[in-house]
Amino acid sequence: MFDQITELCVELFHSSVSLISFMDAERQWYLSTCGVDLIEVPRDVAICNYPISTGCSLVVPRLASDERFSNNPLVACEGGIQSYMGCPVRGPNQVIIGTVCVVDQRPDWFAPSQLIVLEGIARIVEDLLELHAKSHQAEQLTHDLAIKKESLKNSNRIFNQAERVARVGSWELEVDSNKLTWSAQVYAIHGLEPDSDIDLSNAINFYEPEDRPAVEKAVSNAMEKSEPFKFEANLRAADGGSVRVRTVGEYLPADDFLPARIVGVIHDISDSYHAQLALKRAADFDSLTNLFNRHAFDRVLQARVRAMKEAPEDLFLLLVDLDGFKDVNDIFGHLVGDVVLEEIGDRISRAVPLDTTVARWGGDEFAIIIRQGASIAEAQQVGEVILAEICKQTEFSGHKIMISGTCGLACADENKSPKELIRRADLALYHGKAREPGRVHIYDKSFELTNDLRHKAIGQVRSALDENRIFPGYQPIVDLRNNQLVGLEALMRLTTRSGHQMTATQVLPAILDPILSREIGERMLSLIAEDFDELRLAQPNLKFISINATEADLISRDFAQKFLKALENNNVRPSLVTLEVTETMLMANDRTTVQKVLQDLKGGGIQIALDDFGTGFSSLSHLRDFPIDKVKIDRSFVASICSNHQDRLIVQALISMALNLNIGVIAEGIEKVEQRKLLLQMGCLQGQGFLFGAAQNGCRTKLLRLGNRLTRLGCEQAA
Repeated sequence: MFDQITELCVELFHSSVSLISFMDAERQWYLSTCGVDLIEVPRDVAICNYPISTGCSLVVPRLASDERFSNNPLVACEGGIQSYMGCPVRGPNQVIIGTVCVVDQRPDWFAPSQLIVLEGIARIVEDLLELHAKSHQAEQLTHDLAIKKESLKNSNRIFNQAERVARVGSWELEVDSNKLTWSAQVYAIHGLEPDSDIDLSNAINFYEPEDRPAVEKAVSNAMEKSEPFKFEANLRAADGGSVRVRTVGEYLPADDFLPARIVGVIHDISDSYHAQLALKRAADFDSLTNLFNRHAFDRVLQARVRAMKEAPEDLFLLLVDLDGFKDVNDIFGHLVGDVVLEEIGDRISRAVPLDTTVARWGGDEFAIIIRQGASIAEAQQVGEVILAEICKQTEFSGHKIMISGTCGLACADENKSPKELIRRADLALYHGKAREPGRVHIYDKSFELTNDLRHKAIGQVRSALDENRIFPGYQPIVDLRNNQLVGLEALMRLTTRSGHQMTATQVLPAILDPILSREIGERMLSLIAEDFDELRLAQPNLKFISINATEADLISRDFAQKFLKALENNNVRPSLVTLEVTETMLMANDRTTVQKVLQDLKGGGIQIALDDFGTGFSSLSHLRDFPIDKVKIDRSFVASICSNHQDRLIVQALISMALNLNIGVIAEGIEKVEQRKLLLQMGCLQGQGFLFGAAQNGCRTKLLRLGNRLTRLGCEQAA
């Protein structure tokens, strides 16, 4: 209330600062401030010392011009106060104990005519101080109210004002007569006009039916056992509105003046109550889907696991991840994505049994706890129903949006913690998304080996990146007509801490990780660019170096710009670089982005090679839809062309088709002289394989010499 008074003073007088202060022998300290953060100042500095010493109100239009205050540090400092108006405040014993004042940095801001308003406010402060003192003397206050009617009017005015500000009303119930008396604010809380007829029964009927028994019991115990009470409940106001109240009552025995009664207060706490409810809901529910959030879900899962240990029954957890949801955000924007998530959350809620817990686990993932005691078949069926609902078409602003989901299912037992249950469901989900999206996948112990291998591979590659043990191994690509080196394929290699060399295939799970694969690609490009000039100097016939891309590269919208910029920074001409992609990469969900990235690279001068050609499902359409300059015939065909007539015909057809489309051809996996000769006869002019050399580091590649005769090194490796 004092804070409201200082705020009111600032508004009334348009001042920058308002203060209510107390003064003792050594200091002035502040009961309430508005416009400044102060705790206390020495008394000899306080300007309020003057109205306190004189007992009179004081207005000083220009402090700096008044010899009493011109040297005061509060005035003389930069930005100091220039105008002052203050009134003394007396305590209940009429002794001056402090002031109410307003100050401003602007001179001539207050006029003596304004003192009457400030003095009225000072009287309100005095009244509030008096009320505060009297609140600790309830019995004495009752006696004083009975014998001091004049004081009663003034006190009631202040008391009613305080009730309105605090939304607190007082009431009194005579025990013998059941006569009920309400203050004005109690009527206001109940939505009634003041002095409306009211009795105890009517008052209790304002409470909601479920709360009435508790209210009746509290009042009854106070009458019969003199027990105080306090409760919170909902009441229905006369206008139909719902009000949350906190009611306090205390039994007072009869005395010489008044009969036995129960007195108390009723406090309208609707705002704080609803704020607490909103905070609680925000803490437990996802604001977009209105499902449990992760925090609340974890709490429910922990409770379910504890209950399962007391009454052992199967408990199943489903984790559902949306497939292709990133495309929705990328194509239609995040606002549409939010609408889709909201719709899917609603579908899942409607699809599951009533005793199922559903939560938004995060992003585009949902978590579901199946009722305790369900069978594995029932849990799997719930998952399949959820996936079927997700697959239903969603329409938004004329756009038809189709997405799917993948589900991981795990079962808990009494020895498994909630975290372990989540880990297993997540592992089943990861396994499913990698191998067969769109279905329910039940956790199996065999997933652990795959997961362990993945984590091991990621750990090996991560440490190799951190410790600079990643390097490019260059495998020669030769002109099959004369065996001269014309190109190099840069293959990722790493050296373990023990000195063992590993290929990319041996750490393939790490290569498939999108974040890690981008780091590998950036490191490899940097190392290749550093080697480029020396390799060309050592190998005068070198026309290009091939670099392998990853799927994560091709679906990254800024990959082309970064790739070309890295070449520019290292003075490498793009025309000397070939980027190798596989057909699997071209079949990525975000096909439009892949096409755009490859077109940008092609426009920048990069050659595009289609690796493992012939092993995919749609090679011809890839040659049509993507800017392919070369194809690399997969080693699986080359290995048997000398002995398998069908493979020979396939290779011949692939070479002829590519040449007719004016696309270059490179054969992979050449290990025998007979393979080289046969490929040359078919029209394939370039090849690579152990016949010409395995991938070597940059130093050994610089020394490599290939010509019309195979090198001794090449022959040994071919053998």
